[in-house]
Amino acid sequence: MTSKTAVDTQDRASYCREPIRRHAVRNLVQAVRDLPLVTTPQPRSSQGDDQFAGVTSFAAERACAAIAESVEPGPAERDDLRPAIARVLERLASHTEPALVACLRRSREEWDQADSLSIIDADVADDIAALRRRLAECAQPVSSAERRAIALEGLVVLDASVALVRLFERRLAPLLRLRLRSATPDVLPGGRPFLDLGQALHEVAEAWR
Repeated sequence: MTSKTAVDTQDRASYCREPIRRHAVRNLVQAVRDLPLVTTPQPRSSQGDDQFAGVTSFAAERACAAIAESVEPGPAERDDLRPAIARVLERLASHTEPALVACLRRSREEWDQADSLSIIDADVADDIAALRRRLAECAQPVSSAERRAIALEGLVVLDASVALVRLFERRLAPLLRLRLRSATPDVLPGGRPFLDLGQALHEVAEAWR
């Protein structure tokens, strides 16, 4: 059964999630919608179309396993997963914002600098991998239903956030070309990126606090 409750509505279920403030995410989506349509085929990535394959496959697999191997409810557990997810997402956002602004500034002077965007360094990648392992462990059927739910949701959000950052790293140049062909070609309106990925990630991290 599909819930009709909007994600910006207070959650009164067992773990009482705060409403998600979607303003930055909404603005990011709207900015993409405002880009002109691509009229010529874009070159395929050298890494192939499977680079983001299986973003949610593990979470879906664990969800099915959890249904098949349910356990008896136990005592309430302290929610230490949501703060951990928020910390990693916030760190990812903090790396994204200055890197994207600097790259866009360079690209206004030298076009080839649009391909120089690098956000996820070795330390951030290690944090992401460690959190993913922890969430995968907590998504096992031996955990309580509530903890599994948080872990599975966290896996989906984490992998989707990383995939979005990787997409920017690898496809920023085509996005810039589309922006320059649009009615509003400024890539840093008001000093902020025209696609404000950093702010959107900050918003997502805040929703997990």
